[in-house]
Amino acid sequence: MSADELALLRAELGSPLPEGCGALDGPGALLLAQALRRARERRASALNEAVEDALTLVPALTREPVRRMLFRQA
Repeated sequence: MSADELALLRAELGSPLPEGCGALDGPGALLLAQALRRARERRASALNEAVEDALTLVPALTREPVRRMLFRQA
């Protein structure tokens, strides 16, 4: 596995690589990194959808201020 593939996988994990990752070959590491990225994107999409669904329970006039409070960048 090349240093670039290791760096990509480490970046997707957001932490040092577990011991078992050393056994991966280059294509396996790339496949795992892509799967992790897709899972993170699906989770974020599902969370956004859940928030939008929950906002339908908030009175219409207050939805936008509530949305801004929920998604405010810290």
